[in-house]
Amino acid sequence: MLNVTLGTQNRMYLRTNRGTMSFLNASVLENSIAGFRAGEKTLLKVSYLETGKSVYHQYEGGPIWMATTPSDIGQPGQTLIISPELLTRAEFLSKVPKIMMKNEASFAWLPARSRISFVSDSAGFRIEAEQSPAVEGISGFGVLVEPAKALGFAPGKGCFLEAAIQDIFGRARKIRVYHDGHSTAWVGLRQGKRYPRVSLVSWDGVRLRLAYGSPEIRIASIYLSNPASLYSIERTELPVRLPLITSSWTLTGTYRVQLKREHEREMLRTRYRYPHGRVGSEIAYSIASRELGLHDVILNDPSEGGADMMSRDGRIVFENRLVTITRSMSEELQERQLAFQLGRLRTRLQSDLAFYRSARVGYIFLSYLDSIGLRTTAFEMKK
Repeated sequence: MLNVTLGTQNRMYLRTNRGTMSFLNASVLENSIAGFRAGEKTLLKVSYLETGKSVYHQYEGGPIWMATTPSDIGQPGQTLIISPELLTRAEFLSKVPKIMMKNEASFAWLPARSRISFVSDSAGFRIEAEQSPAVEGISGFGVLVEPAKALGFAPGKGCFLEAAIQDIFGRARKIRVYHDGHSTAWVGLRQGKRYPRVSLVSWDGVRLRLAYGSPEIRIASIYLSNPASLYSIERTELPVRLPLITSSWTLTGTYRVQLKREHEREMLRTRYRYPHGRVGSEIAYSIASRELGLHDVILNDPSEGGADMMSRDGRIVFENRLVTITRSMSEELQERQLAFQLGRLRTRLQSDLAFYRSARVGYIFLSYLDSIGLRTTAFEMKK
């Protein structure tokens, strides 16, 4: 145990027997903490005996340790007794409290709230969650994740454990669990070099969804089951003439699509683009894999950027879109709208074919609502 006094900005100083204050030298920590080595970056759990609270700090590896005590534990001029020890991953995990989350953007296709906790046992490391109201009858679920071997520390955010969630395509999406030992824990989703806060976690039996970011809230979908199971596909005839079809394009098929669940119908009723785009790409994935026999197709999420879909070897790229405003249009207006959307998709696909050096073939899947239901047209373009 060490007697410390809080100075300006709540920085800790060693309180000597003569009542003076001095820097906390690394040698003092080495003599006080089992397993501590001066000069090596180390994460510490510091127990404040007067309050019964613990805080996670980092020793940077220098000759002195400059730690700041949270203001809800002590104030400048106050003397405290602390008990520092090494912070292990097991200790970190055991103290992460349940995290309450809510649907801050009021997205109609997501539950209103969820509560998650992190469990490590003989079955592995996983997220255990509850969601309300239930989605497709699911109110509770668990997701296995792969944790990093060691804890990390981010300035201004504190200690974290990074973990990866594997999707059905063999890719990993990384998250971080942040906790400082005494206040509210939170989860971040990796976006480039950043980890914006996750405000909701939900599961519908196929997609693990994470709402993240602020003030604009975005959605990331991680596919843990095959989305092709959600749709019935029937080949049919092209209903309208599409003037953008030229010799450079091949019409590979038109399809009537049925949604098997109420949840996907709810996604189409919303005014937001993201759920429309997810349904459109999932339909495209279903047709590509089941009807066209294109294997090893990877369904990307808009939050990751890049083409909507691509083959694992990068030789085939896809651009997909679903349009809902065509339902009540006349045949003439519908034709104009589809031609407009095809033009935009063609531009994007040409950009993809130029960007991905290994790409040789591109596909466009345009899905749209008409007076009967949901229809999809597919086109092929060679590089």
